[in-house]
Amino acid sequence: MSINNKKKKIGVIILFLSMSITTSAYFSSSGNYRLQSDSLNMGGILSTSTNYYLEDTLGEVATGISTSTVYDMNAGYQQMQRSVISVSAASDINMPELSLTQNTGVGSTTWTITTDSPAGYSADVYTIIDAACPDRDGQGAIDSLCDSATSESFADISISKHLWSVVNEYSFGWSAHGDDVSGFGPDNTCLNAVGVSVPSGGLLWQGFNASTLYQIASSTQRTGPNGTDTTLCLAIEQDTVLAPSGDYTANIVITAVSL
Repeated sequence: MSINNKKKKIGVIILFLSMSITTSAYFSSSGNYRLQSDSLNMGGILSTSTNYYLEDTLGEVATGISTSTVYDMNAGYQQMQRSVISVSAASDINMPELSLTQNTGVGSTTWTITTDSPAGYSADVYTIIDAACPDRDGQGAIDSLCDSATSESFADISISKHLWSVVNEYSFGWSAHGDDVSGFGPDNTCLNAVGVSVPSGGLLWQGFNASTLYQIASSTQRTGPNGTDTTLCLAIEQDTVLAPSGDYTANIVITAVSL
């Protein structure tokens, strides 16, 4: 059996969303709430029906949207301030080839999320599944890393996070690290050792389980002006059972939304 041409290519797609939110200054807070803008006015009310949603304010002066070539101002409680979120481009990941002498492979990509939202952001990852690929691991969902031409796939490791472990199988999994990443262990590298393509033993790993969304990073406050880095780690291994030769691909989508 020839297994010297097992190439793994991971495509990374980035989406980001922005939502309206209040001004970055805030005045009153407790353990249960935080007011991000105050308003001095004569009154107001929230009105709703099956056809509309209306919030009005009475008595404010000098409100509205004002712009010029040098500024953009939203004055007044109802105008608010829109938050901005951006995600840097993440590079594709070319995984090391497995062979008779190479049984593991690790790859990674890093992106930077920047937002001025005082409530922070949330970022998720999921995979776009190729219908030509099978559910070889028996978890009830098409496996993420596969060769659509041969209908061969690497089994996604367990859905729950755990230390990397592959026994009598060829498997694929992911982990992450970064300042806004939690729940994946204390390690800050994808590798077990520098220059050695072995999955980190200090991270927790899991499978993608088809198109399920998994939170990879989040924050309850704005990022700094340079943003916050998040690194996605991917790992493959064959143990005892050798993976068939093929060109295996997974398309991973990253989404980020300001809160």
